[in-house]
Amino acid sequence: MGTIGTFGTSEIAPEHHCSTFGTPRWSGKHQDDFTPSLVKDLRDFINREASRKGNNDRVQGCVGENQHYFNEKFLGGWPHEYWLECYME
Repeated sequence: MGTIGTFGTSEIAPEHHCSTFGTPRWSGKHQDDFTPSLVKDLRDFINREASRKGNNDRVQGCVGENQHYFNEKFLGGWPHEYWLECYME
């Protein structure tokens, strides 16, 4: 599975594209454009992707390399916190 993307900002979601799952609907969106449906999609993405990246980093001996995917201020900080939680599981 190949992924490409950019880092987000305090107001803009990161851009993300995966060769397996495509481009999520929330990718690159301003936080003001987030609906409950996009929040759910983002939560599902974080659960899947942060867990995968955390596992891969542990196997490859580079824990911490991918632990900061979302800006700490984006959407009040919950995506960053949830990413860290799933990444470290």
